[in-house]
Amino acid sequence: MARKLLSFFSTNLFTLSIVTLIIVSCKDKGTNDVAYFGGQIINPKSDKVYFYYKDQLLDSSKLSINDKFLIKLKKFTNGFYKFKHGNEFQYVYMESNDSLLIRLNTWDFDESLVFSGKGAERNNFLINLFLVNQKEDRDFNKYYKLSDSLFQLKFDSILMLKNLLYSQFKSEVPESSILFDKLVNTAINYPLYKKKEIYPHNHMKSIGSNEHPNINPRFFKFRKNIDLDDKDLTGFYPHQSYVRAYLHHLAYEKQVLDSFKSDIDVNMMQAALENIKTESVKNNFLYMGIWYALLNEDTPIVEKERAVRLFFDHSTDKKSVAEISNLIEVSKKLAKGYKLPNISPNNFNGEAIQLNTIIKNKKTVICTWPSNSSEMENFSKRFNYLEKKYPEYHFIGLTSVYMEAEWRSLIKLNKDNQYRIDEGIDWLDINFPRAILIDKEGRIQNNMTHLSNRSFEKQIKQIK
Repeated sequence: MARKLLSFFSTNLFTLSIVTLIIVSCKDKGTNDVAYFGGQIINPKSDKVYFYYKDQLLDSSKLSINDKFLIKLKKFTNGFYKFKHGNEFQYVYMESNDSLLIRLNTWDFDESLVFSGKGAERNNFLINLFLVNQKEDRDFNKYYKLSDSLFQLKFDSILMLKNLLYSQFKSEVPESSILFDKLVNTAINYPLYKKKEIYPHNHMKSIGSNEHPNINPRFFKFRKNIDLDDKDLTGFYPHQSYVRAYLHHLAYEKQVLDSFKSDIDVNMMQAALENIKTESVKNNFLYMGIWYALLNEDTPIVEKERAVRLFFDHSTDKKSVAEISNLIEVSKKLAKGYKLPNISPNNFNGEAIQLNTIIKNKKTVICTWPSNSSEMENFSKRFNYLEKKYPEYHFIGLTSVYMEAEWRSLIKLNKDNQYRIDEGIDWLDINFPRAILIDKEGRIQNNMTHLSNRSFEKQIKQIK
């Protein structure tokens, strides 16, 4: 009880400080066109919280000694925002004059998230809806084996229940804005629409069939109400996720029609070009598709060439074009079947070693470190997982982008297998965690893959 009371007074004192700040700010500036976002992070993963609007970083705040933070937002725009801490993020909806507080425990990020302050009711409803959608994703797995008509009945009943919950919320919080209503309806409907888009493929998988199901055209009648380029929803996860599923459905249909001669990732690039008008969204799908196509060994050469044409003919993002150009050039540096060039990186003790000596007679996976240090935590987890799962392979971490002190501070891996080199190496000149697969003879089996590739474990098992 004492702990609960202490937590209560601590939270409300923090709320009082924000209210005071708002009053002082309004008095000083003579305007209310601001908002505040703050709170407390339990078991923080880093010392900062980052705040974004449509994927553009607006501000950040360093955690105090009590792991609290506060961000003042000026020139405010009503809408959904995103905050990030460590490697996780969540959405919040904010309007002018809101003073929104969060409290969360990183050990259970989404489930522990609670809002208080002005604007809390809207956001507590949204986070609860997010958790309902997560559970719904798991529960729906057993429904994909149903016929399209029975699946539709299940769809209708769940949609009706979620709409009833929102109607009840609106009766209790009647001042909700038109934009908030639009976002909530998107969060209610689009995850269910996504399930319809993936139904044909999942239905075949559930019943063990290779025959594409015949589906009543009315099953997809909801599409006429979908705006793939809705500017209010650009960057909003339920909308993003639906658009991806829709394009994947179109790409899969094309595969079925051409007897699986085309590549689904390249088909998605084509579908994005034909259906998406928003330049940034179109560029994202082109970028994602070219990555998958180039890094997938199973993609036929003719389809990789189609992906390259689609990307360079239509992408307007200069940064992405430069990155993919570099990727293609670097991939030529270590041709499959050739011996790995010998280099002499330093080990953790600062000793120069001959790389070819330590990989001799071993099936080896050389993993280049990500150039962005914020990605090291995910990289380390994946590296450690694979190293333990496949002890018969020699996993090596290699980088040339970090100075020695920073490199040492970032190592969360087996230090005996981590190496660093100062001199410029052309085949290391790449800004993503690339993996190079090498056989016992020291010959390259795969010169361009990465640890998170969906077929990566299949690829390493093919090393001879």
